[in-house]
Amino acid sequence: MKARSKITIRNLNKAYRLNEPFIKKMASKATALVKKAGPGQLDIVFLNDREMRALNKRYKGTGRSTDVLSFRIDLKEFGSGGFLGEIAICPDTAIKNARIFKTGFEKEIMLYIIHGILHLCGYADYTRREFARMSKKQEDILNRICKNQKLSKVLMPQ
Repeated sequence: MKARSKITIRNLNKAYRLNEPFIKKMASKATALVKKAGPGQLDIVFLNDREMRALNKRYKGTGRSTDVLSFRIDLKEFGSGGFLGEIAICPDTAIKNARIFKTGFEKEIMLYIIHGILHLCGYADYTRREFARMSKKQEDILNRICKNQKLSKVLMPQ
């Protein structure tokens, strides 16, 4: 049996009551399906639009918000391996994209988590070919982990 990653969820965007245990479970399933992902620590943080814009400006040089950013951090230099990385997600952008793509907020959040995990595992989406490969992998993982799940569980009841 494949060892699982340790996943930490932090919701710093107080506009959304996210079901952190459910998101953690789904992220764990997604990580297990990516062959290049070994066991390790994965941090997922949910930010608001302003915080995501600042992060995107600092690390990508773009002064606008985005949906998801991934940061692969190699802690071996500090004597500790097994850190997959950190994924920053903006639920504010998920709401906007759900309207544009007619997908639903919950599906957007799950796609961002999967997208971030794939980036941390070496997948890229800079060329059309890479984008097509990564999109196919994302959809495959989404379909596999969400087959018997109600994505409405992403949000906590009000």
